Amino acid sequence: MARYGFIINLDRCVGCHTCTLVCRVWTYDKGEDCWNTVLEFNSHEGKRVIWIPYVCTQLREPACDYKVSRGERTPPCIRNCPCGARIYGNLDDPSDPAGKLVMEGGAKSLPHRAEKMRAYYVGRVPKDVESQLPDPSKVLPRKYIPLVHAPP
Repeated sequence: MARYGFIINLDRCVGCHTCTLVCRVWTYDKGEDCWNTVLEFNSHEGKRVIWIPYVCTQLREPACDYKVSRGERTPPCIRNCPCGARIYGNLDDPSDPAGKLVMEGGAKSLPHRAEKMRAYYVGRVPKDVESQLPDPSKVLPRKYIPLVHAPP
């Protein structure tokens, strides 16, 4: 069975939160939680701001309920990333771009830690940022909060 997951290129992410917004759009009407967020860190070591997307790990049927067409599985957060900072594919298939990065050791499992990873990261992460990364369970999911009607 294929193990689908994400590769996030941290050098390309600009912290625009498009992934968070599109996840919220796809999940809100179903009363589901949002499974994407982007954390911002100031790195004194790297002398720059770095954004770290925390993504859903597709451990169940994805809340976004994306369509599978022509054999492709492309979640909305991948299709809508304006910087091309995300790759989605079969992590165990060396012929898949995502699987190739994982198999060659070009991607690491930061910040998610589990036996069978579904989110990997490529790019530079300064040590002072790496030490600040929260456990994913502390930031995901972002809870579903129903909108209330504004008073007239």
